[in-house]
Amino acid sequence: RLHTQLLMLIREGLITAAHDVSDGGLWTALVEMGLPRGLGFDIITDSEVRPDAFLFGEAQGRAVVTVADEEQDDFLDRMRASRVPCVLLGHVTKGKLVVDEEHFGFIEDARTVYEGTIPSVMDEQ
Repeated sequence: RLHTQLLMLIREGLITAAHDVSDGGLWTALVEMGLPRGLGFDIITDSEVRPDAFLFGEAQGRAVVTVADEEQDDFLDRMRASRVPCVLLGHVTKGKLVVDEEHFGFIEDARTVYEGTIPSVMDEQ
């Protein structure tokens, strides 16, 4: 149901970006989504879930999507009608990475780590 619903909403232009969460978790998905345009995020985690599990859990069948502010209500209505569970996490920023009101640097910091770790290790060999 998730994939069918997301594909339909992407085709209709309601979803502006989407990424699965199964490889690296939510944090990795959000960073990978933000890297191409230098965008960050400001999200709130679920207090009933351990923060590490919430941010880095790689459970199958989950995705993170972006929706324009003016389309948010329509998106939520459509997801409820399809019986696909969803939660609002937060919003896109101009590069700042924020989780539960705690600042974790900027997307460019993440880019350095994301793109430089393997080459750096290889250079040491």
